[in-house]
Amino acid sequence: MGKKNRKHSIIDSLPCDIKEAVDEMIKANFTYREIADYIQKYGVSISLASVQRYASRLEASLRTLRLAQENFRAIMAETDKYPNLDITDGILRLLSNQILEAINKMPEDQLKELDFETLSKNAIALTRAAAYKKQIDVKSKDVLENGADQFKAMIFEAMASERPELYKEVRKFIESKQEAG
Repeated sequence: MGKKNRKHSIIDSLPCDIKEAVDEMIKANFTYREIADYIQKYGVSISLASVQRYASRLEASLRTLRLAQENFRAIMAETDKYPNLDITDGILRLLSNQILEAINKMPEDQLKELDFETLSKNAIALTRAAAYKKQIDVKSKDVLENGADQFKAMIFEAMASERPELYKEVRKFIESKQEAG
């Protein structure tokens, strides 16, 4: 698969402030003629077709960005509903769902042409990412629990030597809670 070259336009080569103004004009639905006239005020010759091509690419980029933002909002809403679900799990679930939907919607003739080796490699990469994330979660939990145990041991040792009566009360309280629960 060949490397895609970045498209360069006259507008891309304009100074930043002028290019930003053009972007804002496109977002505000100025006509291509108005945008071309604005650019030409700065001594740059540009056709309406060039403005149209640039505007089309900008609008496609903005649509892609909006879609990504909507997906991220959906992930955040899902993770808010389930406190034990973190963002990585949400992203992995979303990607898995999108892959399965894309395959299910694919016409049979396209399915026959599908490169299952690449699809398999991508599925394996997704699975590895999920497994790696779970491994990190387990390690983090172990470290946290180990630190909490060490802290608790340190507190009880200090309490037993400096305030033995308090230590006995706390120990009795903990034992009663363990028996009850």
